[in-house]
Formats: sequence, structure tokens, C-alpha cells
Amino acid sequence: MKKNRGLYRGLLAVLLIALCPCLVWSGPAKSAKSAPKQVHPELSQQEQYIDCAQCHAEVTPALHQEWYDSRHGMATVKCYQCHGTFETFRLTPSRQVCGSCHAKMLQKCPQDKPCWQCHIPHSFKAKK
Repeated sequence: MKKNRGLYRGLLAVLLIALCPCLVWSGPAKSAKSAPKQVHPELSQQEQYIDCAQCHAEVTPALHQEWYDSRHGMATVKCYQCHGTFETFRLTPSRQVCGSCHAKMLQKCPQDKPCWQCHIPHSFKAKK
């Protein structure tokens, strides 16, 4: 395991550098056409099997902690369930993805707004 620490630290450094532009969330995109596709840094096939939270706990600790303390974190809802797998990654889940677990809530919410306009991403608390 000690031999791999250097590899993991190097990987985390590369991820941090590559993700810096993606970490600044400025709200939902104006339209799907104008939003640039977010691309995860390239990982080896073996690295793709590492749980997202394992790297993000170190690379984006505030975001990871926000998720960890949320109802989804406490219920062990994993990153891929909302954001997709490495191959199908999406930074912003669609309403349909939210609706796969929260169908009743989607019926109550405004149909013209994405979920994160009323709920803070990862904390899942209503905005005031």
C-alpha cells in the first residue's frame, strides 16, 4: 500500500490541477447548448474503479464533506447514482435523474426549473 501512496498523491495532484476550473460553481448553465461539457481528467482503467468519494475527499474536501453530511451521504447514495459512471459522467444531473428517486417531489416542484434552483447541490437544503 505504501508503494501506491506516491501514485495516489500524484493522481490527486493532477486531478486537482485539472479540476480547478470545474470546481467554481457559478449556478446552472443558461442552456444546454451553451454549456461546455465537463470532462473528468483521464484515469487508467484500474483507477476508474476507485470510488469517487475516495479521491474527492482529498481533492475537493469541502464538497465531499457537504455531501457526506447531507441526507444522501447519510443514506450512502453514491456519486455515480446522480452523476453517472466514469464513462457517462455528467456534472449536472437532469430532472429525470432526480426523479428516479424523487418522483413525487418532482410533481410538486416547478416544471420549468432544475432542482438546484430551489435546493443547494449536495446539501439538499432549500434555499432561503
